[in-house]
Amino acid sequence: MMPRTAGSGRAPEAREGQRARRPSWRAGPAGGRTSGWCTRDFERVDAEHRDANRRHQQEIQLRRRNGSARRPMSRPVHFLDPKNDLVFKLLLTREPRLLRHMLEAILGRPIRDATVLNPGIPGELPRDKQIALDVRVRLDDGSRADLEMQVRLVPALASRLVYYGTRDYAAQLGRGDDYELLTPTVVIAWLVDPLFPDIERLHSIFELRERYTHALFSDQLQFHVLQLSALSSSGSTIGYDDPRVERWARFLMARDDAELDQLASEDPMMALAKETLTQLSQDPEIRRLAREREDSFALYRMHLAASRAEGKAEGKVEGKAEGKAEGKAEGKAEGKAEGKAEGKAEGKAEVLLELLGLRFGLLSEEARGRVERATLAQVNEWVGRVLTAATLDDALAP
Repeated sequence: MMPRTAGSGRAPEAREGQRARRPSWRAGPAGGRTSGWCTRDFERVDAEHRDANRRHQQEIQLRRRNGSARRPMSRPVHFLDPKNDLVFKLLLTREPRLLRHMLEAILGRPIRDATVLNPGIPGELPRDKQIALDVRVRLDDGSRADLEMQVRLVPALASRLVYYGTRDYAAQLGRGDDYELLTPTVVIAWLVDPLFPDIERLHSIFELRERYTHALFSDQLQFHVLQLSALSSSGSTIGYDDPRVERWARFLMARDDAELDQLASEDPMMALAKETLTQLSQDPEIRRLAREREDSFALYRMHLAASRAEGKAEGKVEGKAEGKAEGKAEGKAEGKAEGKAEGKAEGKAEVLLELLGLRFGLLSEEARGRVERATLAQVNEWVGRVLTAATLDDALAP
């Protein structure tokens, strides 16, 4: 698999579950290939975007003319995080136009229709940290796409993405079906933490290519990795020329209402994305599910951090006990006891620091100093407050 710049091979037409001859390919935009698309199709998509933009501008003008009218005070909206994989999936499945827009931007070709194959979210899924809430889609030409959002890197993420792609690819055929019925499968992964830190591009595409000549082996499997870490503090990306993908990245990483408003003023699709996110954020049941999803991941990470820190503490206890054991026989018991107590206190402090960092973010030097100087009894009391305290000050209250 080798990365290349954005722009991908185009998918052949094939109706799933039917025997059909492979369609002929025709030249597509930017030298790519497309199936069944003619100039009228591209003109239709452009016209749709122009109409949407015209309606959006008319709405803005209407709101400006009525700006002096008295309006009821509305409660401020506390937006859900669109990087939460549950919110991400609901955003794209609640409003199909957003899904098509994102796919068109990433794949670089018009999408007439996109059918979500797994639209539901069973009640137990948000609490199951091991289940990835991906969006599996069948496109109008029969090809497949699997979209996923990852806030943190997980072990063997690359292998998991390969498994998802090959699973969906193989699932197209039944027993006895002809291989010519297979259509391309694309895996799209939005990542907050970079899987490839040395790649500064927002959008990287990995394909099946020959190592030395880079000749394409097959266009049947692609992996699109979108690393949100490439989004600079100024809101622009390095070396990327598709404004639609960049605007989606900015939407996902938006920190406040002002950034969402700016995006909405630039693109009617971003205005639709903000409106859909507002509706999701005002739904109490969705807020509950999103909170459960976040809590399950937070508790899992806390458990891992506590396990690692406890292991370190046990190692320190053993090391200090062995060191204190040197000397006279009458000092051996005293040295072991002192070393064990000291090691246990340090280990508990490390556990607490890791849990506080996961719960409240980067800790100040003052907060770290308070934990490191605290007694074992005080550390134990603070550990019990980590999950229930609303703020860091509440957690470390005397």
